[in-house]
Parts: sequence; C-alpha cells; structure tokens
Amino acid sequence: MQVRVDLLPKPPYNDVVVLIDVLRTSTVAPILFDNGLERLHIATKLRLAREYARETNALLIGEREGLPPEGFNYGNSPSEFAQISLSGDAVLVSENAPTVLPQLEGAKHLLLGSLYNADAVVQKALALAENSIYLVGCGLWGQEDLDDAIAAGYMANRFKELLPEVKLSGAARLSMSLVRAFPDPLKALWYSSAGHFIRKAGTQDDLVLASLISQSDQVPELESTVIDEHGSMYTFVSQPVASEV
Repeated sequence: MQVRVDLLPKPPYNDVVVLIDVLRTSTVAPILFDNGLERLHIATKLRLAREYARETNALLIGEREGLPPEGFNYGNSPSEFAQISLSGDAVLVSENAPTVLPQLEGAKHLLLGSLYNADAVVQKALALAENSIYLVGCGLWGQEDLDDAIAAGYMANRFKELLPEVKLSGAARLSMSLVRAFPDPLKALWYSSAGHFIRKAGTQDDLVLASLISQSDQVPELESTVIDEHGSMYTFVSQPVASEV
C-alpha cells in the first residue's frame, strides 16, 4: 500500500483520494452529517448553487471571502453548525474545495477528511483502497497551507502505525514532521494562512473546533457528479464508521 501526500493537487489519481480542507469545508462536512444532513452538494458556481436550492428547497451554505453570499442560509463556519439540527439536503459553495474537486475526478473513491474525522477517514480509506491512498490538500487560493498539512501528517502517521509496511511518498514525511513540530494542532491552525484569514474575520472559534481530533465518525464520500454549462455539482453522502483505530 502506498500513501502519498500532495499539499496541492497533482493528478491523475486512480484509487482512494482524501480531500483535506481543514479550514473549513472538510471540517464542516462531518458536522453537518452528525447533525442530521442527508446529502451535501458542493457546487463550483454560485449560480448553480442558487438554482439547485431554488428547485429542491435545499439549504444554501458557504462563503465568498469568508462571508455568506447574498441569500444564503448559513456561512461555512464549523462553530455556527455546532448546535443546529438539520435534515434533507444542503448545497455548499466555498473558496477552495470546489476549485480542487474537478482535478480529482479520476479517483475511484473520494472522501472528505480533516482532523475532526481523521481516524474514521483512515479506517474507511484502508477498507476501500486497492493499492494507493492519496491525501490531497486544498491549500488557500492555490497556495499550500499548514492547516491541511497538519491533518495530512496526522493521517499519514496513523496509516504508518496501522500498516507499518506502507510506502510513504510525496510530502508525507514533511507533513509528519510538522505534526511533531506542532504537537498542539490549534497552534498550527493559528499560524496557517487560512487561520490568519479566519482570525481577521473574527471567527477564531472555528480554529478551536477544527483543531479537535477524531470527534466525528462521519466520512463523507462522493456519490455522484453532475456537470453542465453552469458548473459542476458534487454530491456527498455519509455513513458513520465504527472506530477501530
């Protein structure tokens, strides 16, 4: 088994991909499913998200430059959803994950992972993978970032513990060394570029929540993709993964 860390996408991918966007989509997603959401649709364009929500009565959630776009029900803040009960579908637009998803379309299985659901993601990826697991960071506006690297490093360490013969490649060892340098994940998130942006926006509670490790056993997995002239829609569903790691 090979585990490769790409701090930004480097396709092609042909097996299991874990998309990591710690601040904030991959942290928000398991919280949404924990709170009762049935399907999460990630849209690449605002127009597509609004049209889908209008036709299906789905919740509109997400951000542009850290704030909810006009007409959206909620932003993309994990702490905002901590106590909200949900049902049905939601459609999400965010800064980074939707720009990366089109680069991952060769994956046999696509999971959303973060520190918040890390151990469940590791278990699910091992169960699905044939030969390779790719931990792919979203970064921030096209640049590698520390928040995703810390989560990738934590997961790479867990893979190595569970499967000592695993072959590490890409930025795996770099990410694992960052985990040793930042034993408190909150400090890493605080100093990340995304963390700096979030602190400026006054939503630093998100950093605390996103730094918590393995609080959820939900692993959102890509169910389907729809592509049309208005953009792409990626639909994720989730089933709890019983913890064994």
